[in-house]
Amino acid sequence: MDEGDRELMEGMGNCYQACGENFEETVGMVARARAYTPEEVKTRLHRIREENGDTAEYRELRARLPEDFPF
Repeated sequence: MDEGDRELMEGMGNCYQACGENFEETVGMVARARAYTPEEVKTRLHRIREENGDTAEYRELRARLPEDFPF
């Protein structure tokens, strides 16, 4: 996982941990903080999962988020 992908996943975890919002709200917060559109964040999250879903690093970062988040 490259640094940008790691930071995005960490940002998702941090936003969710701080606010406890649903998926769409969490994506919106991350998008605003990083000057992305929500669709860009979702696309990157899905790509990160596809490329890294079987790694320990991904699983650790993903564990900070609810299971019902769709990525």
